[in-house]
Amino acid sequence: MAAFANESEMYLAATGRDEAIHRTDLNGLRVVMAGAAPGAEPVTPRRISEALQLSAPATSAMLDRLERLGHIERHPHPRDRRSVVVVATDHAHTVGAAMFGRVGARMSPVLAGRSAEELALIAQFLEEATAATHAARADIDER
Repeated sequence: MAAFANESEMYLAATGRDEAIHRTDLNGLRVVMAGAAPGAEPVTPRRISEALQLSAPATSAMLDRLERLGHIERHPHPRDRRSVVVVATDHAHTVGAAMFGRVGARMSPVLAGRSAEELALIAQFLEEATAATHAARADIDER
């Protein structure tokens, strides 16, 4: 699992370099895109700061970079005049599809060789491993 995690990080670093996007910026864009689901609360800079454990100035600088690259737009919050909502642009979705389409194409045959039961077990393992890793990080944050 450590080898997979490392290789995933190396892939993200390579694609980030290729697209001139910092690793933290990729994480921020992931938060923005994940928050675009129907019925989800609007994604605000504060929500991004909390998700990535960044200071407000660091989050602002990250959003400025993403905006300059054409990956996000900031719009007035529909219910809070003091805040803005951050949304991913079509350009961000196109770039994301290219970045992750490459690894998706390589993963497809790996997944195609598995039964539905195996895929369910793998999905369960990944969910539990993610939760365990999150809990371990929370232990550190609580100190």
